[in-house]
Amino acid sequence: MKNKILPFVAALCIALYSSAAVASGCDPNDPSDQIFALAQNMYFEARGDGHNPEQRMHAMQMVGEVTLNRVESVNYPDTICEVVFQRHQFSWTSRRDKTPHETNSWLAAVTIAERLVSGDIDYIDNGATHFVNPRTVRKMPKWTRRFDEVGRTNSHVFYNDNSARISKFMPEPILASAGMRI
Repeated sequence: MKNKILPFVAALCIALYSSAAVASGCDPNDPSDQIFALAQNMYFEARGDGHNPEQRMHAMQMVGEVTLNRVESVNYPDTICEVVFQRHQFSWTSRRDKTPHETNSWLAAVTIAERLVSGDIDYIDNGATHFVNPRTVRKMPKWTRRFDEVGRTNSHVFYNDNSARISKFMPEPILASAGMRI
């Protein structure tokens, strides 16, 4: 019986991940949709972090790396679209209006997203798979006690869940030097 249930559950999980991304209008097979989703995630999660543009860009890059680290993790979906639009992971995805209104921050997010995906940027490389903004939550999530804190910005605290990784975006030497399993 277990042999029949496990493939069904796995297929159901994959369908749910994919359907959330497709429902959002993000095609996991379209590279421009992937970059757009990554930029949206960085913009909506970190555009207000810090007091100057450099701090905001640093925070957006860290959020972008969290997204890519999840793509590389065996515990999350395999594409940026599916990671970003996975249910209950990033608060902004439940908003009706997903239009960026701050031009400079949006352009910075798009540039950073393109550079992260192409590998044309130095990774901060703290291995973070999660973050939280303590100023916006009533109570810190339970997972913050289980995961390792690996970085901070003005508003966000970043955590690593120590999940096994596969190499999609980060070069193998970076993964190995960070002590991540490949």
